[in-house]
Amino acid sequence: MPDRSATFDLVIIGGGPGGYVAAIKAAQLGIKTALVEKNKVGGTCLHQGCIPTKVLLHSADIYRKLLKAREYGITFDKLGINYPQFHRRKESVVKRLFQGTQFLLKKNGVQVFEGEGQLTSAHNVLVKKNGTILVELAAKNVILATGSVPLIPHAIPCDGKYVLTSDDILLQEEFPKSIIIAGAGAVGIEFAYLFNILGSKVTIIELLNDIIPAEDREISATLRKILTKRGVDILTKTSLEKVEVDNGVRVEIKSKIDTPPSPTTTENLVPFSEKEKEYLQADYLLLAMGRTPALTHLGLEKLSLNFKGKYLQTSEVMETTQKGLYAIGDITGTPLLAHKASNEGLCAVSHIAGKETTPINYQNIPRVTYCFPQVASAGLTQEEAENKGYKIKVGEFPLIANSKAIIDGEYEDGFVKIIADEKYGEILGVHAIGPNVGELMWGISLATYLEGTTSELSSTIFPHPTLSEAILEAAHAVVDEAIHL
Repeated sequence: MPDRSATFDLVIIGGGPGGYVAAIKAAQLGIKTALVEKNKVGGTCLHQGCIPTKVLLHSADIYRKLLKAREYGITFDKLGINYPQFHRRKESVVKRLFQGTQFLLKKNGVQVFEGEGQLTSAHNVLVKKNGTILVELAAKNVILATGSVPLIPHAIPCDGKYVLTSDDILLQEEFPKSIIIAGAGAVGIEFAYLFNILGSKVTIIELLNDIIPAEDREISATLRKILTKRGVDILTKTSLEKVEVDNGVRVEIKSKIDTPPSPTTTENLVPFSEKEKEYLQADYLLLAMGRTPALTHLGLEKLSLNFKGKYLQTSEVMETTQKGLYAIGDITGTPLLAHKASNEGLCAVSHIAGKETTPINYQNIPRVTYCFPQVASAGLTQEEAENKGYKIKVGEFPLIANSKAIIDGEYEDGFVKIIADEKYGEILGVHAIGPNVGELMWGISLATYLEGTTSELSSTIFPHPTLSEAILEAAHAVVDEAIHL
């Protein structure tokens, strides 16, 4: 047993955006709190995910805009890319935010233990480092917030040199001449946009029917058209069969082609025929095939917990079947988003503090893919709303008719789409593709939280000229008819 021990009201294992936010709020509420983190506070989001990728994407966006600077009356002698400086700026931003997070934890009196947390019971945590037990923590309550790691299929030789995860590729100080990206969710699409803009030959492989498959079909189709026009090769309904590494990568793929159903085909099966095997070559392969919850070495096998697939199941206040043991973030299921983890952390802490706690409306969580044009959404897609049996009305407004988008020259095929319940005008979902449309989604989240209707949205006063007016126009399109169209 360890020589040291300590007692807390709350111990949190994992210092990502779920864990550290929960720790700060708990300390603010007078709860004696400890935070256990094996790497750096801030987690994947700060060090290998949200923040570093967005820094690189911002630099790429500036470069993209400068490519058409002459349209705006700006001239210069030579435009070039210094990708190592992209990397250095990324490191600088991450370091600054990391130091800020450390400061906030210290300021609020959270005691941080550097090491790997392991449960010996629902209320006891061992903190280990390099296999050595440093301290044993006892707590009235424990929150598990260990996040997720990139999913790497066993058959794929992920060497960190030619076959890379999203963690690996952020360490590269040169951008690839050619790259194959396996997976067309948000991570895959963001890197595809980044490298395509910088001049790389990019090929995307996606097993499902379209890119960003969780988004509205009309949005997905529009982004696919834009990326294809820019020279990105997109292969959907395509599986990654085999990878060979030899000073680059050689990838074996297999594509599926829909075929008409035969009389013997069962109703629920999608018939397809397979093409012959094909091969692709590139400098690198990026695995962007999803993430899996980080639950190993936590000691969960000692406890009686409920799982749904690979995810821990919790109550509406994030408590597991073990009283006083909570779970938040990526380990509890999709969507695997930083702001979802933070919100779950606040929910758990609210319940621990004995406050009245409102359950999270998961349908109301905004999603953003930070390519250009950005894709953002909240709520149900049109297909989801129809499958749930809603009788819907849809209103759309193209950004080519929005004055701010025209001023900025940033309206390429962009639009806003609102899906509403036909009878009451309840907002079921909002979807957008265009410049910085992610910034619009907090307002949609608020409107749906307050059970707002499209009629109320169409009566709201929006500033002019702004991109947000596209939401106003789409609301008018649901209620009766858009004005500027």
